[in-house]
Amino acid sequence: MRKVVEDIRGGKTIAIIGLGNVLRRDDGVGVYVASRLKNLLRNVSGVEVILAEDRVDYAAKELEGLKPGLIIVIDAMEFHGKPGEVRVVRLEDVEEPYAYTHRIPVKTIFKLTGIEAPTYVLGIQVASREFGEGLSEEVRAAGDEVAEFLTKILRCV
Repeated sequence: MRKVVEDIRGGKTIAIIGLGNVLRRDDGVGVYVASRLKNLLRNVSGVEVILAEDRVDYAAKELEGLKPGLIIVIDAMEFHGKPGEVRVVRLEDVEEPYAYTHRIPVKTIFKLTGIEAPTYVLGIQVASREFGEGLSEEVRAAGDEVAEFLTKILRCV
């Protein structure tokens, strides 16, 4: 991820999108991380954080005006890993629909709206998608690590 960010920086906006449903436990991890990043990166130029929750269409509308050079989507995923495990996948390599709760797949909505920036999904393995608020301990810890990592690389480039 560090190399991807370094290659894009230099006048181009990096958009970070936090997806998820905060009322479905760990499914809200993307929103949790993006909320932290919105605060941590508020003075970093060239970085826009979008809290889209489960509204992929809202994220796409925001991106149309930004014309970013890179998009990082942070979302809960089900890839049968250990809870809190993190994977980074290029959006074009994601099989639709990957296991998530959003009504419209990210790849589909981006294609329909003509968004062409390189896009990576930073997925965090969930422990629970039961109804309720609050992240599991493992997923919260992974979210904190992701926020710290992204803050470091986006402040340095």
